[in-house]
Amino acid sequence: MSTFIYEAYNREGIIKRGEYEGEDTDKVIEHLTKHDLTPVSVKKLHGDGEGKGILSIELFSKLEPVDIVFLVRNLATTTKAGLSIVDSIDILIQDSDKKIMKKVLQEAQAMIKNGRHLSDAFEAYASSFPPIFIGMLRAGELSGQLDKTLAELGRYLSKEYELKTKVKSALTYPIILLVASVGVVTLLLMFVLPKLTKAFTSSGVELPLLTKIFIFISNILTWSFTADAIVLGAIIYFFVYFNRTATGKKFFFYLMSHTPVASALLKKIAIVRFSRIFGNLIGSGLGVIESLELSAASIGNQSYSFAIESAVVEIKNGIALSEAFGKYPDLFPKMLISLISVGERTGSLQDILITFSDFYEEEVDTNLKQLTSFLEPVLLLLMGLMVGAIAFAIIVPIYQLVGHFV
Repeated sequence: MSTFIYEAYNREGIIKRGEYEGEDTDKVIEHLTKHDLTPVSVKKLHGDGEGKGILSIELFSKLEPVDIVFLVRNLATTTKAGLSIVDSIDILIQDSDKKIMKKVLQEAQAMIKNGRHLSDAFEAYASSFPPIFIGMLRAGELSGQLDKTLAELGRYLSKEYELKTKVKSALTYPIILLVASVGVVTLLLMFVLPKLTKAFTSSGVELPLLTKIFIFISNILTWSFTADAIVLGAIIYFFVYFNRTATGKKFFFYLMSHTPVASALLKKIAIVRFSRIFGNLIGSGLGVIESLELSAASIGNQSYSFAIESAVVEIKNGIALSEAFGKYPDLFPKMLISLISVGERTGSLQDILITFSDFYEEEVDTNLKQLTSFLEPVLLLLMGLMVGAIAFAIIVPIYQLVGHFV
């Protein structure tokens, strides 16, 4: 028997901390779920003079989007085949090679065995699953059409994953070009120009202004390699980790939303996401208000989130959905407003929204191609100009130096 330190929260969301003696982490998790506690982390306290260290097993590591897609697809397939949720999850546990996924499924299965709903089980991992995931599961359970809802959710997540993949693929080459350009220029300034600087300065030749500027930049870069490493680390942190924080997301969103081609792309991606999320949520059986609230939380665009939240207030006051969105003509195109109005009158809002999202995704593809066709020549031109400027700054003094001695 080992001693474990655990953190878990109860139904009211209050964090509870304590110790429990058990054979392994699974026994601890089983004990917690029996007492209506949702585990956050379980830490094994080493004993028997092995030291004072603590082995931590984190239960909330981030799942990749593709993991969630496969999870939903497999659940949809097994439940459609007539298997119970417990048996379906048991099959997924056996087939899963990823420890994080295994742990999530094991805890979800334990909670379901103790009488909790599937949506409640996955809600414990809200940081790993998108809001629409939990919302559609809950709606499917309430409507008694969980297999159908899982299939729709699987289609939505697949489309969302494809959209993200398209964006990443389109931006990969321009980013590589940008990094290569900066790398080439930095190498020239740090290792090539310094070797020529002494010859230039000792010759007494009057250097061009461009050469002086590059020598000044080169002196800064070669002044301290430790400082260079610190600056490089700060830049990596800024683009990789700062982007994941709330402040970083706001900063990069503001930056992208004020870039001519990128702003149009962000707008169309948000429209595709909204129409697809809202359509799927309504189709799963959720009410308009709850569907809009989940859409605002899932859309990933601050401007649209604010507009949707404002529209919710208007709708609660009795204004039609199309009229509420019509107050934001800069965000929602007239075509979408007209289609929503038709859907409200005919009762086919879900089908209209899903069809519109598929159509508008083609607009996103067009914008992505425009963005890459715009960025690639611009970056190549900038790279050529920078390398050419450095070459000019080096060659001109060499000619002057040769002429001076001749």
